[in-house]
Amino acid sequence: CENHSPMKTDPGGSPVSEFHRCPFWEQELAKKYSYKMMAFLADEYCNYCQDILQNVRNQELERVEDLLTSFWKSLQQDTVMLMSLPDVCQLFKCYDVQLYKGIEDVLLHDFLEDVSIQYLKSVRLFSKKFKLWLLNALEGFPALLQISKLKEVTVFVKRLRRKTYLSNMAKTMIMVLKNNRRVNILKSDLHAIISQGTLDVSRKTMPSNLNGADDQENNIEMKCLSSLISLLGTSTDLSVFLNCLSSNLQAFVFQRSRSKEEFVKLAASFQLRWNFLLTAVSKAMTLCHRDSFGSWHLFHLLLLEYVIHILQSCIEEEEEEDSVGNLKEMLSDDQSLVQPDQALFHPPDCSPTQEYESPSVDPQRVLLKHTSQSRCTMDVNSLVLRVLGFLVDTTTGNKVIQVLLEDKSTESAIKLSLPVGQEALITLKDGQKFMIHISDVPQSSENIYFRENNADM
Repeated sequence: CENHSPMKTDPGGSPVSEFHRCPFWEQELAKKYSYKMMAFLADEYCNYCQDILQNVRNQELERVEDLLTSFWKSLQQDTVMLMSLPDVCQLFKCYDVQLYKGIEDVLLHDFLEDVSIQYLKSVRLFSKKFKLWLLNALEGFPALLQISKLKEVTVFVKRLRRKTYLSNMAKTMIMVLKNNRRVNILKSDLHAIISQGTLDVSRKTMPSNLNGADDQENNIEMKCLSSLISLLGTSTDLSVFLNCLSSNLQAFVFQRSRSKEEFVKLAASFQLRWNFLLTAVSKAMTLCHRDSFGSWHLFHLLLLEYVIHILQSCIEEEEEEDSVGNLKEMLSDDQSLVQPDQALFHPPDCSPTQEYESPSVDPQRVLLKHTSQSRCTMDVNSLVLRVLGFLVDTTTGNKVIQVLLEDKSTESAIKLSLPVGQEALITLKDGQKFMIHISDVPQSSENIYFRENNADM
């Protein structure tokens, strides 16, 4: 997988990722919700991302904590509600991906860069701190929003950890490659292990789930290793070895994959076999060639971790593309949404200042009553009412519940924020009217009751 992010260079020579917005998606979401709120939120969020990137470029890493805290704590309740909706979460997830890739490009664009061990430690420490700062800033926010942000920042931390680990190993391996004597001994011992048959990779010792693979598949990893061994003594440039391994991955894994599922399967199989082969070489080295074991052990770890990094990075990019696809689907499906009565979005006695509470507290019973002046029947079983989360008014202490009413027969849905203990009337496109009543009961919040009532309004 290649990184197709547009890159430019700042005056200091370090790479800088350009930050691209998604105006079409922003406009579609603005049509769905509120032009004013969506435009304001998108502007604020992108400015927040760019401010963080600028501070990272300026090496003012400690200021990032203040930026994170001030942004999230300054959001108003209605803005938080908008940001917590699934499709809005998906849009900002795309911006999060750009933010983290931008930070990564500035801090450690290439793990073969000549940087100090102390710098690598500071990079890894910053990524861990960033995650902690973000989680602290998001404390008390809706679960969906927290989960979305946690997933992206965790990917960022893991990716930087892989790159700093590879950078550490690369520094030592480069010193080995520059030592002709050690390289010649290592190459000679590896040739001996392979040619003399001391490498135990027989079908009996293969993992049980790989025994049925054909001989061609069994030889793929050996071909990769042989091509790397042939390079020993010809170059002291570590990138030559890594490019060789990347080319083999391209030929044996990427080009053979016709779908994401097939890629994941091939990648997992290759990684398992690769690990098995390198471990078998280590065992043979320990028994017969102890003089070169240290050099091989370092080479082994580097090759193993590099394959993991390449495959994992590609999977992460595939998931990012899936997120974009999910957002497109959400926006296309939006045409079927039914709009509720406007009064439902402004429940009485509801203060704008609220704080979030865990969805697990104070279970609620949701009652749905169908009211109609006509005698036509309706299939209530096609309706599904889902509890999305709860809010608490910090001024009055009143509870508000978020629910999603779905009609499977028409494939339509309504998102509502309703006060606990009160009733709310909604009207569907076909004229059907429903009354929703929510009350506290000592039962699970998953208990949902439907009751049809043909009484006049």
